[in-house]
Amino acid sequence: MLSEAFLVRALIALAVIFALSLAYLLGHGAWLVLARRRTHRYMERGRAALRGLVTADVVTEDDLATIRALPPRIRARLFVELSRNFGGSVRVRLGEIAAEVGTLGPIERMLRSRFWWRRLRAVRTLSALDASEAVILERLQDPHPAVRAQVAEWAADHPSPAILRALLEMLSRSDALYRFTVQDSLLRAGDAAAEPLAAYLEGRSGAEVIPALEVAATLAHPALTPPAHSLSHDPDPPVRARAAAVLGSVGGEEAIARLLDLMGDPEAEVRASAVRALARLGHWPAATAIAQRLRDPVWEVRRAAGLGLLALGSPGLLLLRRYRTDEDRFAADMATQVLDLPSATEARV
Repeated sequence: MLSEAFLVRALIALAVIFALSLAYLLGHGAWLVLARRRTHRYMERGRAALRGLVTADVVTEDDLATIRALPPRIRARLFVELSRNFGGSVRVRLGEIAAEVGTLGPIERMLRSRFWWRRLRAVRTLSALDASEAVILERLQDPHPAVRAQVAEWAADHPSPAILRALLEMLSRSDALYRFTVQDSLLRAGDAAAEPLAAYLEGRSGAEVIPALEVAATLAHPALTPPAHSLSHDPDPPVRARAAAVLGSVGGEEAIARLLDLMGDPEAEVRASAVRALARLGHWPAATAIAQRLRDPVWEVRRAAGLGLLALGSPGLLLLRRYRTDEDRFAADMATQVLDLPSATEARV
């Protein structure tokens, strides 16, 4: 049985622990309040100094000294905050001032940290300050996908040929998250990415080109027609299917002729893609050839043909009505399904 003295000592120990814990929490809270106030004062002082530096015709050493006196963490935060609110020459000026006061050096050293979250923070900071391309591009090979994705996002706003080539080389060797980010960056680069993308596709084959072909189908640039035509002969059916999508997005007589050939491809995926591509181009002379795909043994191809005819307007609707009574029950069924769609009803009104 526990003695009364033991219980008293236990209660005293618990009381001491509680008092120490409470003191720690109160002290920590007070420290946070003071730190927040100190940070606020630093930020206000820094904002005023930086505004003067950005707008002044001549930068004096006293102005720079005010910024240098700030703690490194506050300096970096201040430059990033202002760079997000400005662009053009002002943003360039902020980057120059950041380099002059020694803000970039410690951040660049963070790029080699063994902790990925520190490297990620460094890339974000350097991106906001428009740091040297070579410094940031080095992180395209970073072992962590979040860091690589951040670099790829930055690259969309800096679509130089070297950066675009570096992105393309990483496109087929990456995990899904990073691959989607790279694709998005290439699409945001727009026409600037078309020539490097066409050069990347030349001479390549197999599954590695599929992500690049998906980008090419959305860019729809004439420079992409030759590599897409070549890849439409690739042994890999998914590659041929995506090459057909590229041809359908760009158009032209050569593309249409190849798409008509691909509608007879032995693989259903390729036939369906060719049908959708011709319909997307609005090439109504191909309506008869598309209608023949209503008799395809694969439902996916028949569905693509039916919707493709609907997209062609009056010529397609006429053929759908004709095939509604076709002797091939699969063709008749698909034509009936498509004609019963609300869009088909509206087209007839």
